[in-house]
Amino acid sequence: MKVTIHGKRWDLSFCKVPPDRLGDCDSPDATNKGIRVSKDLQGEKALEITLHELFHAANWRTSEEYVEREARDIARILWRLGYRKDSE
Repeated sequence: MKVTIHGKRWDLSFCKVPPDRLGDCDSPDATNKGIRVSKDLQGEKALEITLHELFHAANWRTSEEYVEREARDIARILWRLGYRKDSE
């Protein structure tokens, strides 16, 4: 799926990622940018990691600690509000 963040386009995919990570995001300056989230994640953790990678895309220079905290907190709130991924 194509997503636009701050006027730049990424290909967001839920796929196999390297075993040492749950997701990753290309630099906003890269060509053919991608955001990848592990297809093995489910539930609130999948939401958290998706948000985490989207936050990287939105503000590439933000610290990893900040992105982790924000993604975890916002995922928890959205999950409590009833957010659930539709079946594909």
